[in-house]
Amino acid sequence: MTYEETGVSRTIDRLLAEHPDFDAAAGGALDNLDQFHVGGGDAVDLLISSLALTGDDAVLDAGSGLGGPARQIARRTGSRVTGIDITPAYVEAARSLTAKSGLSDLVEFRAGDLATFEPDAPFQAAITMHVQMNIQDKTAWYAAIGRCLVPGARLAVWEVCQPGEADLPWPMPWSLDGTDSFVVTADALHASIAKAGFSTTQWTDETAWAQDWFTKTFADGPPTGPALPMLLDDGYTRVINYATALGDGTLQVWRGTFTKHTR
Repeated sequence: MTYEETGVSRTIDRLLAEHPDFDAAAGGALDNLDQFHVGGGDAVDLLISSLALTGDDAVLDAGSGLGGPARQIARRTGSRVTGIDITPAYVEAARSLTAKSGLSDLVEFRAGDLATFEPDAPFQAAITMHVQMNIQDKTAWYAAIGRCLVPGARLAVWEVCQPGEADLPWPMPWSLDGTDSFVVTADALHASIAKAGFSTTQWTDETAWAQDWFTKTFADGPPTGPALPMLLDDGYTRVINYATALGDGTLQVWRGTFTKHTR
């Protein structure tokens, strides 16, 4: 199991203490630390714009990690967001960062398996970012998301695909050795989402955008402040391997917007 980091909250507290001028409550201040996907906060903004959220909407973040996207959605739109993640240490850290950000009234996190998650009420929208690479039965995964949504609800995804058979340079951000990695082609992923009960509004190859983001973000070397790779085992190697695979065409990043069938 790749996601076995423990004591994540303690590590975050140490990193923040090492930078006393860092204001965790400032909008976007934590983007280098709490966004567990390529593109950081900029990628979340792409999804937000496609969901047309209002302050009355309740949003599900499936596989919420450290909670960066959930908090960003709440800040930008005023929507209430619930994140669910299978890794307790990530949920603990997400709750801590949410309290530091002053967003606990809008954002909550729950530890558990999405397959058995029972929401208090169905959601009007959902996002999932860089999660399905660890999911073998992708149709079941997206169907579990759909089960939590009202008919006609919107789903936005930001996911990694592989255009063809190729060996990946492990470790990657989502897998240390490949044994828990299930990356598929964009066509196969798209088909799984459709089979789970969603119609397509948009399905776009964002690989070039992701490559540009890596180039811009690491132009002057790794960030000097608190950053996500500092929380992960062999974090910078995993990020570099990912960037290399995107650069040579071994991996792609796709963005999609979908609507849950009304039947």
